[in-house]
Amino acid sequence: MLRLSVKHGLRASSQLAATRNPELSSYVQQIESEWESAKPFTEVPGPTRWQLFRGFQKGGQYHQLEMDEMMRLFKKQFGDICLIPGLFGMPSTVFTFNQETFERVYRTEGQWPVRGGSEPVLHYRKNRKDGFFKDCVGLFSNGPQWGKERSAVNPVLMQHRNVAVYLKPMQRVNQQFVQRIREIRDPESEEVPGDFMETVRQLTFESVATVALDKELGLLRETNQPPEARKLFRNIEILMESFFVLGVRPSLYKYISTPTYRKFSRAMDEIFDTCSMYVNEAIERINRNSAEGNSKDHKSVLEQLLQIDRKFAIVMAMDMLMGGVDTTSTAIVGLLLNLSKNPEKQKKLREEVLSKLPSTDRDFTLEDMKSLPYLRAFIKESLRVYPVTFGNTRSAGTDVVLNGYRIPKGTHLMMSNSFLLKDEGLYPRAKEFIPERWLRQKGAGENSSEVLMDKSISPFIYLPFGFGPRMCVGKRIVDLELELTVANLVRNFQIEFNYPAENPFKSSFVYMPNIPLKFKFTDVKY
Repeated sequence: MLRLSVKHGLRASSQLAATRNPELSSYVQQIESEWESAKPFTEVPGPTRWQLFRGFQKGGQYHQLEMDEMMRLFKKQFGDICLIPGLFGMPSTVFTFNQETFERVYRTEGQWPVRGGSEPVLHYRKNRKDGFFKDCVGLFSNGPQWGKERSAVNPVLMQHRNVAVYLKPMQRVNQQFVQRIREIRDPESEEVPGDFMETVRQLTFESVATVALDKELGLLRETNQPPEARKLFRNIEILMESFFVLGVRPSLYKYISTPTYRKFSRAMDEIFDTCSMYVNEAIERINRNSAEGNSKDHKSVLEQLLQIDRKFAIVMAMDMLMGGVDTTSTAIVGLLLNLSKNPEKQKKLREEVLSKLPSTDRDFTLEDMKSLPYLRAFIKESLRVYPVTFGNTRSAGTDVVLNGYRIPKGTHLMMSNSFLLKDEGLYPRAKEFIPERWLRQKGAGENSSEVLMDKSISPFIYLPFGFGPRMCVGKRIVDLELELTVANLVRNFQIEFNYPAENPFKSSFVYMPNIPLKFKFTDVKY
């Protein structure tokens, strides 16, 4: 009976794929032909539930390991694929470290790709007493409801024409960040304090807020920071601190309200209250401007979301703040480290930026941003050297064969690519920071892109923003934020870091700085 249902599912998937995309059809047909000879799911290697539970206890092999350390151990113990059983209501997850499996998963993910890892948020929203999220769970959800909400937000956040809407406000925030660096650096050493990550997070928080809430919250000011903005900022911090404990480590929070979950839930309550307040203020501001005839040429992102639905706008604001602060902050710290560790690359980047914008008095235009290829290559290489997270999650969109094992539809998967990004066989001179590998340049000797990049490399290894329908909805916002930040920093400062930086990040749910960030910012002389 099981075999019949599996064959029927594969055949249905193949027919659907053939209708939409012949290339996908060949993938599913290949999987169908492999299924009979594949090993059963029960034989996928991995620890037992007891071994896993004991391993997380004090003295156990997994106790207090960071996420990438744990994955490295799994790979060493079990190979390119392993099954990690779920504990206390968490789903079992197949970890895979092989580039061929990534492609198979993505090519068969279906119309509504299912992404795990957000169970704490979904649990909170499902159990919120007022039922606010009942018919609008947000982009952390899955299935048809996710598809409906993603289809509504894509025209607002993913369309290139909307970049112009938040270019100016994001540049104002960026200028405040540059000024803040000058205020907090030591006048003699020109170094910023070791807790500089806090200032970087304020930058990314403000940048997201200008888009999600149509408001500059004032956290980059030295004084008069609004208390409600500080509270929202702190609650986003608490949220991310709790997320790893609840979403990765064994936890009983779905059965009893643990201390970590209560802390998480309070933070979620306050994030909801504050975002609702800011959205209501925005509605009043928009209505007042309209009545006074002060309407803008282009509607802000928040105004466009409010045209869909007020509740939808609140949920999207929450989701953007939760998903866009820590990840982007980590990316910026990685960029700063690469700028400081590679002064010749920093010089080359500064020359490109100044060739387009020689004066710090003028803001960038969209045309300026389009003509900075080395800047984009620099960012790409930085995200390879210092990835923001250890991989991407999905649930199998159909019955699929991975590494010779049958993986049933709906199985939770973790595709870890962080090891592959440092693989010399895929990225020659992988330990070196070489933006040139992302530029199309031939006949340039050892620094040509043909030499620095394996021609047969899978496009499914380097996916900093994910892939397909579940690609990061804020990709355009983050792209612009990173480009503006790096461009503004190099045209204002010479950046140095005069301390050891062998292991600058630790991994929880995302990579976070593990060392004091005492960067030196010296004003560029013109």
